[in-house]
Amino acid sequence: MSEPRPPEEPCRYAAGLPHQARRPLAAHDRAWIERRLRRLWIGTVLALLGVLVVVAAAVALGQRAPTLARPLGGGLGLSLCALGVGVLGCLTARRPWRWLAIAGLAVLGASAAARAWLPAWSPPRWLVAEVLVGTTALGLSAVGLWVGRRVRLLRLSSLVRGELAEGELDRFEGPCPEGPLDALLARLRTAGELRDRSGLRLELLPRSGLLVRVGGRRFERWETAHVVDVAPAQPHALRVELPQGVAPATPDPRLCLRRRSLTPLERAELQRHIAQLRRRWWPAAALTVLVLALMTWTLRSDAAVSDSWPLLDGASLGWLALLVVVYVGYARRVLAARKLEHDRRLRWVVTVHQDTADPQHDPPTLEVLPISQLAWTEHATPAGWRLSRL
Repeated sequence: MSEPRPPEEPCRYAAGLPHQARRPLAAHDRAWIERRLRRLWIGTVLALLGVLVVVAAAVALGQRAPTLARPLGGGLGLSLCALGVGVLGCLTARRPWRWLAIAGLAVLGASAAARAWLPAWSPPRWLVAEVLVGTTALGLSAVGLWVGRRVRLLRLSSLVRGELAEGELDRFEGPCPEGPLDALLARLRTAGELRDRSGLRLELLPRSGLLVRVGGRRFERWETAHVVDVAPAQPHALRVELPQGVAPATPDPRLCLRRRSLTPLERAELQRHIAQLRRRWWPAAALTVLVLALMTWTLRSDAAVSDSWPLLDGASLGWLALLVVVYVGYARRVLAARKLEHDRRLRWVVTVHQDTADPQHDPPTLEVLPISQLAWTEHATPAGWRLSRL
């Protein structure tokens, strides 16, 4: 076990598990990770070459068969559809995406068969366009997630090599967290790695968070844990009565509500959460550029063929609907960040005790931020959202 931390030193967590100790990295583990880094670079280059071949072939096909490419926005739209639908076919082998991918491909296949052999029974063009947009968006989302994950891993490779030279591993251990599992723990459960949920143990490289061992066994996949430093709980801090007008008009007699001041470390942690919520603007920006490019290309292609062309067809409406969903998601993040900013400026939290507890001496059952209404601590441990990647 690690030595007790000073009261004002941040506590470290990974995937909801507390930090316990640091140990030397074995030589065979170091050599194994170095081999994996080399394979990572080779696999990434081969995958990117495959994507370039698919896009180039689709663009060439669009030039040779303009009637096929024009409904999709020309060669660019055809290449995106080919890439998205092709990746969607690969996703049928992956459990989280399987049934959605199979359903999308089945609808597209049935539509193509009906149009070829039973034109009278073929579905409306707008329905086919919406399904095509949905399947393409799903496939391209998988491509984007894969590219983002690979870029993050490649950027971490130099950091990982530095950690290999230092030769240390951090051990995080504890019972399985209550409530929804961290994303990493959920993937480990799907892979069958969480055999004993009463005592989980993860061993990571200290700064990159690269997962090396799970429960003492080597983990062969590339996974990084979200390692975070949170402000320590203050179970015995001074607590006072709530201000006038803040307490509920009809309080629950089984609960005792007080308040305590946030420490400087807690306010700094809130500031980090606020910055993380506001930083995730790039999905909306990237999708905006993609939708504008596709619509411009489509309108330009239609205008070159006919003087009368619709401003918005089914495919364009599908892309715009997807864009609205992304913008609404980012707006919710901005609103959550604004509420946390008010909590940070207010500088205190509401503490909740059971009626049988002594508020002056017993730790609170729950602490809640007054404006955002988010739990701050639960039984003197950080709330789950503080340990997750926002």
